[in-house]
Amino acid sequence: MESSSNSKRRRGLGIVTANACTECRKKRAKCDGQTPCGRCTAQNVDCHYELPVRQSKEQMRSEIDTLRTQQRHNDRVLAALASGDASDNILDQLRRGETLETIVAKLDGSQSSTSASNTATSFARIADKQAIGSALSQAKSIVSSPLSLLGYSDPEGSTSQSQGRAEGTAWPTWGSGKAPETQAPESEEQGDTMVWDVEPLSYPQQALAGNPLVGTWHQTPESDSESQRELHDARGHGQATILGPSFGMEERPKAPHPNANQSWTTVTNDGAFVEHLMALYFCWEYPTFASLNKEHFLEDMRAGNPRYCSSLLVNALLAVGCRFSTQPKSRTVPNDSNTAGDHFFAEASRLLDLETDMHSLTTIQALGLMSIREASCGRSSHSIFLSGQSIRLAIEMGLHFDVQDGKSDSAKLDHAVRSATFWGAFSLDQVWSMSIGRLPYFSRNAKLVTKPPIVEHIESTSWVPYTDDGAPLETAFTQPSNVRSVYKTFCELSEIVHKSLYTLYTPGTPVTSKSLNNVYTEYIRWYSEIPTTLRLGHNFTPSVLFAHMYYHTAILLLFRPFVKLSITGSGVSPRDLCTQAANTISILLKSYSDLYTLERTPSFVPYFVLASTITHVITLGNERAGPEHLQSAIADLRQMASCHGFANRALNIIRFLLAHWNVTYNMLTADEEDLKQDFGTLCQASSASMNFFCPNVDDKDIANGIGPVAEGETPLFWPFPLQGRPLLSSEGTSLADAGFSLLRE
Repeated sequence: MESSSNSKRRRGLGIVTANACTECRKKRAKCDGQTPCGRCTAQNVDCHYELPVRQSKEQMRSEIDTLRTQQRHNDRVLAALASGDASDNILDQLRRGETLETIVAKLDGSQSSTSASNTATSFARIADKQAIGSALSQAKSIVSSPLSLLGYSDPEGSTSQSQGRAEGTAWPTWGSGKAPETQAPESEEQGDTMVWDVEPLSYPQQALAGNPLVGTWHQTPESDSESQRELHDARGHGQATILGPSFGMEERPKAPHPNANQSWTTVTNDGAFVEHLMALYFCWEYPTFASLNKEHFLEDMRAGNPRYCSSLLVNALLAVGCRFSTQPKSRTVPNDSNTAGDHFFAEASRLLDLETDMHSLTTIQALGLMSIREASCGRSSHSIFLSGQSIRLAIEMGLHFDVQDGKSDSAKLDHAVRSATFWGAFSLDQVWSMSIGRLPYFSRNAKLVTKPPIVEHIESTSWVPYTDDGAPLETAFTQPSNVRSVYKTFCELSEIVHKSLYTLYTPGTPVTSKSLNNVYTEYIRWYSEIPTTLRLGHNFTPSVLFAHMYYHTAILLLFRPFVKLSITGSGVSPRDLCTQAANTISILLKSYSDLYTLERTPSFVPYFVLASTITHVITLGNERAGPEHLQSAIADLRQMASCHGFANRALNIIRFLLAHWNVTYNMLTADEEDLKQDFGTLCQASSASMNFFCPNVDDKDIANGIGPVAEGETPLFWPFPLQGRPLLSSEGTSLADAGFSLLRE
C-alpha cells in the first residue's frame, strides 16, 4: 500500500512547464514545454506558445534590476558628458558604437586611481563602524511603503492589490504591526558599508548633547597658547576641507592671506571669523534649499569678483552661519542665542534696501538665505515674504527657462549658476507652501530648467563635521559629500511636493482618494529610486538625513487633513500613515542626534519635528500609543532651541494643543514649573503677523464690529474674516509710533 502511494506521488515528478502550449491547454493535457512539444508532434498538429500574462516575482525583480543598471549607466555617461572633462572621448566612443556598459567601465577604470578612496565611507576602526552602524540601524530599517496602498476595486469587485500590499514588494500596509525590510536588497558588488545590529529605540528624558559619535574634538583652555594654536590648526584644516585649499589660511597669522573675504562685509574685519562662519554654513545647512553654486561663489568671493558674489549675499550667508556658533562674536548679545547673526542680518537688510534693481542672481540667492535664517529664528511671516520675493524675481528673470547663451565655458558656467539659483528658490517656495497649506507661486504644469549637473570631482570631495572647535582631531570615518547628488534628488522631491500642493488646494478640483493615491505613489517611487549613495548607511551626512526627514514630513502633511477619514475600498488609514511617518521622523532625528547632536541641524528641522510631534499628541490623546515618542520629540525640540528660535515656538504650540485637546501629559520639567501659565495666553494671534503657526485664535481675531475698538481687539476693520489684512501692531506704543490713534466715538 505504501509503495503504491509513493508510486502515485512520483508520477507527477516528470518534466513540468510553467507555460503549456495552446493545444495542450485546450485539451488540459500535460505539456513538456518543448518546441514543438511531444504531444503536438505525436498528433501532427501545430504547436504554439502564448507569452505568459503574469510574470514571476523573480522575473520582475530581474527586469527592475536591469532597468536600474541601465539608468545608472545613462546617468553616469550623461554626468561625464556634462562635466566636460572627458566629453570628447565619450562622444567618440558613442560614435564608434561602443555600449554604455563599456564606456562606464572605462570611466570607472580611469578614475579608480584618483577617486576610489572617495567613493564610499571608510572607518578608522571597527569599533567606530559598529557604533555609527548602531546609531543608524533604526533609521535604515524604516519602511518606505509599497508602490500603492489604496487597492482600488475593479468592476468585478477584485482588488488590484491584496490587503494593501503592492505586487512584487515586501511592504505590508503601514500600521499593520509588521516590521519588514525597507529597501531593495543590495548586490554583493555594492557591499554594505555598515554593521546593522538593530537595538531597541530608547527615549531619554534629555536628548544626547555635546557627545557626537562622528569624531573627537580638542578641548581648548582659553589661557593655553599651545591649545589655541591647535584650535587654529583644527579650524584651518576644517575650512580648507569644506571651502577649498585656498581657505583656512587666516587661522595662521604668519601665512599669506590670498582671500578678499573680509572686504565683503563691514560688520567685522576678521577674515578668519568670516571663513569660520562660511564653513559652518556649508557644513550644516548647505545644500538644502540652497540657491547659490558653492564652487563659483567661493571662487569669486576669494578673488573679490562681483560676478557670482556680493556684499548682500555674503552678509546673508554669514547670518545663517552664526546660528551654528556659540562664539560671542556671532551674537549681538553674547549670552543670548536668539541674537545670533543679528548684526550680519541687519547689514544684509540695509544693503537690500539700497538695491535699485533686484533682478540679479546674487540678490535672489541672498533673499533665499535671509528667508532660511528667519525661518530658523521663528519669524515665519517674514521668512515666507522673503522666500516669495526670491521665487518671484527668479520667474521674472526667466531662470526657469532652459536656455544657454552659446556653448562656451562661460555660457555653461552661467547656465549652471542660473539653474542652481532657480531650483533653490523653487524648493524653498515648496517647503513653505507645504508647511502652511497653500498653492505655490510657480504655475502648475510649466516646464522647468534642467538641474545642475553631477560633477564627479565635486561628488567625491570629503565631508567633515565642523564646529567652533574646527574639524575633529580624530574622525571616526571619511565619507564623500555626494553634494550634487543630494541636491538633484532633493529638487526632484520638491517637484513632487509641487504636484501635491495643486492636488490638495486647486479651486474647482476637490481632492479625491484616487488623486491622493496618485501623488502618494509618486512619493513612494521617488523613495525607491534614490541613488544608492544617498541611502541610509551608505551616506549619513546632515543633508542626506534631512532629505529623508523631508520625505516623511511630506507624506505626513499629505495625509494629515484626512486623519478623521477612512479611504473607501481600502484597508489603508490616513491616521496610520501619519503615525508611521511621525514615528519615522523621530527615529531619523535620534540617529541625527547620536551622530551630530541636535545643536547643529538645518533650519527647517524644527518645523518637521513640530508636524511629527502634533501627530504624537493626537496618537496619545486617542490612546493609541504611549507617551514615549512625544517625550522624545519634546526633548529634541529643547535641544534644538539653542540654535533655532522656532523650536521654542514649537514647544509653546505643543503646550497649548495638549491643554486645548485635553490630552493628559505634563511637558514641563521640574526646573520649569515657574513657567506655568494659563494656556489661553500661549501662541496668541497678533495683528502684526500672518499667524501661520498660531493655533490660539479667538473670535476677536477673526471678526469685529462697526463700533469703537473694544479692549483687546485689533484696531483694524475688515468684513471678511478669511481675507488678508494689513500688518499693524497695536501693542504698547506701536500704534502711535506708526502714526495712528484710536477713534474715541
